[in-house]
Amino acid sequence: MKVSPIYHATVDELRKGPEYTRIVDHQGGTASGKTVNILGALATLAMDDTTGVTTITGPSFPHLKAGALRDFEMYVYPSFQYAIKSYHKTDHLFTFKSGHVLEFKVFENEMLARGPKRKRLFVNEANKMPWDIFFQLNSRSEQSVIDYNPSIRFWAHERVKGEEGTKSFISDHRHNPFLSAQKHREIESYYDFKTGKGSLEVFKVYARGLTGNVTGLVFPNWEMIDDDLYSKNEDFFWGIDFGYTNDPTCIIKAYRIGKTIFLKEIFYEVGASASQIAQVLIANGYSKSCEHVYCEHDPQMIRELHRWGIRAKNALKGQGSIQNGILLCNQFDIKYTSSSRNMKREQGLYVYEEDKVTGKHTNVPVDRNNHSFDAARYAIYSKYFREGK
Repeated sequence: MKVSPIYHATVDELRKGPEYTRIVDHQGGTASGKTVNILGALATLAMDDTTGVTTITGPSFPHLKAGALRDFEMYVYPSFQYAIKSYHKTDHLFTFKSGHVLEFKVFENEMLARGPKRKRLFVNEANKMPWDIFFQLNSRSEQSVIDYNPSIRFWAHERVKGEEGTKSFISDHRHNPFLSAQKHREIESYYDFKTGKGSLEVFKVYARGLTGNVTGLVFPNWEMIDDDLYSKNEDFFWGIDFGYTNDPTCIIKAYRIGKTIFLKEIFYEVGASASQIAQVLIANGYSKSCEHVYCEHDPQMIRELHRWGIRAKNALKGQGSIQNGILLCNQFDIKYTSSSRNMKREQGLYVYEEDKVTGKHTNVPVDRNNHSFDAARYAIYSKYFREGK
């Protein structure tokens, strides 16, 4: 397993024991590699422990499944498989040959958190967990690790940082040696210091890992759900935001039940051709009877999609369509699947512009970190504005 300094810092602090290090506090920006390296550190220690339990938790199971559990399965488990005796997928339990057990578990309330004691606790996305749940879990753990993007001050800043036994670290994408140069450039572009374009608060939090006050989110109320709750048999419609050399093409698959719209990100890659897009659509259930594939305006790409049998059409656009589309989207209860990882990432980054004089948010969103949301907006606004629903 490839590791960064976050891994070594975590292992070193936890090995000192609870009498020296009680809580390891990892505050950081996007793509700093916090979660993967913490998981690797916990697996290393579990391999050496003859007894005990490590609990890995988060604010909800969809978050845990799409985040820490998926990262463990993809990046950590292959490197530690030789040291793991069994993996019980139903209960999300990894039993190491040493005798240590590593479990992925969610606690919905403070009462459920009042359970057995454990050796170590890791709270992923701790800023989304209530203090009372963390308090109960932490009080029953010999050592705890937390990680989070510091988009706003929360209980860790008031009750964890600076306390005796707490070791705090701040990381950002520059600490991740395995990130592509393109991804580094993308994160650095969150704010342009020469032109003032973008959001300085977003840059502080996600590009530098510093505590900020990110406000003005465009879609703060969209909710993540487990993929198992996404239906396989509905009247689907689609939204496509084309990407080219540098930006990704994003494809969103959607359906509506009553006032709820369900979204699933099925594609998010740079440099996709029309044939590749068509193959993705067909593989994900598109049929020629479907008339609702709404795309960014690109006549050549749409003609090529037609040649591949995709009945693509221009999304409804024009003066005011962005703001009107956002307003229409916000009239629905919108839920997206936990596998829609880029939508989850962009949700915390897609914000309204700030007036340079007043510092207040305008009604114009920053044209960055919005590929999945543009695709979703094309689909929802085009379908339901035209139908008058």
